[in-house]
Amino acid sequence: MEKGLSKTGAQRVLDMFRATSTAAHELGVGRQLIEDTSFAGDTIIIQGQEVANFGLCSYLGLGTDERLIAGAVDAARRFGTSYSSSIAYTALGMYGELTELLEEILGAPVILAATTTLAHLAALPVLVRDGDTAFIDGQAHASLLAVTPSLESNGAQVEMIPHNDIDELDRRLSESDSNGASWFITDGLFSMHGDTVPVERVHRLLEKYPKLHVYCDDAHGFGWSGDRGCGTYLGRAGWHERLVVAVGLAKSFGTMGGVVATPNEDFIDMINLTGSPLVFGGPIPPPMLGASIASAGIHLSDELGGLQHELDRRIKFVNAFSDSIGLPLAAFDETPLWFLEMAASKKVLEGLSMMKTAGFFVNGAVFPVVPRGHGGLRFTITNYNSLSQIEAMLVELKRVWLALSADTEIEIDLTGGITAEPERPVNPGETFSAK
Repeated sequence: MEKGLSKTGAQRVLDMFRATSTAAHELGVGRQLIEDTSFAGDTIIIQGQEVANFGLCSYLGLGTDERLIAGAVDAARRFGTSYSSSIAYTALGMYGELTELLEEILGAPVILAATTTLAHLAALPVLVRDGDTAFIDGQAHASLLAVTPSLESNGAQVEMIPHNDIDELDRRLSESDSNGASWFITDGLFSMHGDTVPVERVHRLLEKYPKLHVYCDDAHGFGWSGDRGCGTYLGRAGWHERLVVAVGLAKSFGTMGGVVATPNEDFIDMINLTGSPLVFGGPIPPPMLGASIASAGIHLSDELGGLQHELDRRIKFVNAFSDSIGLPLAAFDETPLWFLEMAASKKVLEGLSMMKTAGFFVNGAVFPVVPRGHGGLRFTITNYNSLSQIEAMLVELKRVWLALSADTEIEIDLTGGITAEPERPVNPGETFSAK
């Protein structure tokens, strides 16, 4: 892997990130405790202001489903709020029940972990060994990058691949003289820009290079996409014998936990018996096991198709409306999250503050979460959000982008889109309702 930052350089990055995070908190646009006494889904209250929530990853809106809540309550009543034992010793029977349901959803043997991050920490150091080479996508999730020191300490070589550059991956694989295995570590749906890995091309490389394996984190794609909610990767390409997929239950699935799945039963056995977090870490709490079993039942029913259709309708609306008003989003893949680049961290904070003042809560991303000078606003949509609410947010987002990028006032015409009007100054009192 490329040489890391010096201690001095690393400290500067931490200081910069801390300062930006502190500023975001003080502006009320980051690290906020919502003030709601109950959760409505489409809105939250921050510093006394109700704002439309476009920062939630519960894409299908299952987090407030009464069946999941009932499953959690029933499990808590029967087994308490926690069962404090490593699964290496004992685990609740619900672990076995949930495992079987998730294997039906994913179509392969699975292992459960308390979070997706712990799933990576359990699986990758077991799978990637001395003499292997791990190629990691440049925009892979931070939870994957966090495992790389363990891989290097195992004796593996770790190399970064430019984002979604499958040609470069192909070139490096063709030039490799390693006797070990090669691993391509990537996301299925990338959590910042909302774009997806080109799975068909990746599968062609699996056929071309017999020593290549793929490890895919599809936490953001699981549940809302694919047959039975199998995710953005499996939904498009299906299984390969040298594919390992990790998914999360804390987003679209509406509960909590991480899952590793692969048709390679030897991999499953090794991870299950030797993966450090599965030996020394805690289990998924009983309420979340109960809620997950209920969510799995929905995913295996005909109801899932209707929930996915409702989200797909919203996704298509965002892409079509954003295109019609000229909103320069980073990607227009059919996924429920998007990114609008604002460059410098200061502009990101200004943009977040302007959006919140107008009644919309979106997420910000700055260095080192994204490359230096490429910060921006990220927003998600869920089935909680109405089309009218989404439209109002996008109109305001275009207004903010124009104001910060060109210092021009903009005139909003909901029937004809957005046009710049540099002749008159910005009127900060012009806002849109969050509803």
